[in-house]
Amino acid sequence: MSVTLAPMNDADFATFADRALAEYGDGMVAAGEWGQEEASQRARSVFEQLLPQGRLTEKNQLWVIQDQARRIGELWVAERHAGAGRIAFILDIYIDPGERRQGYAKQSLLALESWASQAGCKEVRLHVFGRNDAARRLYEQLGYGIASLTMAKPLPPT
Repeated sequence: MSVTLAPMNDADFATFADRALAEYGDGMVAAGEWGQEEASQRARSVFEQLLPQGRLTEKNQLWVIQDQARRIGELWVAERHAGAGRIAFILDIYIDPGERRQGYAKQSLLALESWASQAGCKEVRLHVFGRNDAARRLYEQLGYGIASLTMAKPLPPT
């Protein structure tokens, strides 16, 4: 396995945007943050705020994850500043369903960490939905810890 991160071209970005928008909206609905009827528009609005110039938006890295020349997923990272200084914040990591459970996510994160270190970042951060146990286990295995935590308890209807 030889994972590389290749910059997205326009076609890659269109594929990424369609998938990421739908997945983000669905995730926010499942987390109870948004209603189904508003999810698509709200996801598009957030996306446009974060990437006003699309794939050419400064301080954003949009990569196709490849094994050799074969596309296996996508990775979106924004360079930000936080208490630790300059950080790389993972906004989206996606491995194609047929390629999962083969170590590609782990190798992609390690490639990102190498890039981030070389770019002068002091830390890599990300958000993960609480229900995503598989992703949480991977991140913990690689040394990621909780930076903040939002908890919720559903109340019975009255």
